[in-house]
Amino acid sequence: MKYGRVLSWESHLILRAADGDEVAFDLLSELYRQTLLAQAMRMLRNADDANDAVQETFLKALRAIKEFDPERPLRPWLCRICNNCCVDLVRHRRFSGENLENHEHMIREGDEVESQAAGSIRRGQLFDAISHLPEKYRNIILMRHFRHMEVTEIALALDRPEGTIKSWLFRARAMLKKELIPALG
Repeated sequence: MKYGRVLSWESHLILRAADGDEVAFDLLSELYRQTLLAQAMRMLRNADDANDAVQETFLKALRAIKEFDPERPLRPWLCRICNNCCVDLVRHRRFSGENLENHEHMIREGDEVESQAAGSIRRGQLFDAISHLPEKYRNIILMRHFRHMEVTEIALALDRPEGTIKSWLFRARAMLKKELIPALG
């Protein structure tokens, strides 16, 4: 890291956590806990499992924080780790031979199956519409809505001004809306 550079608050905490400062890591954990918990709940649909996945996320992040580049935003990295922890949890359940009754909250019945099928069709139409966007708009949509990156993080990642990112995001959403309205009715 270059000397004389002003560090962001998050970068400062990352560097301190990498040096073993538990308080700095606790502050980072609390800053992103709700975001990760919401992500895990969407994926796992169970509060206990979501809490376990978030706890595992923070353990893995703590072990790897020394290798993390403090100039990068932390949130996308943590979200990726959380996503992997959720997938691992589901995989472990499937292959461990656990009794399905322990996880009946994840089994859908009747109208929910039809609703799930309709949702899958809509998701397919959405991804098809996204794939037809010009590359810069497609990337912006994916970064913002699927990787859950903030506009400032996208601007840093693409080395563009925030205003440009906001206008591209507006245009991309307008293009998607125009394509999806006829498809979805």
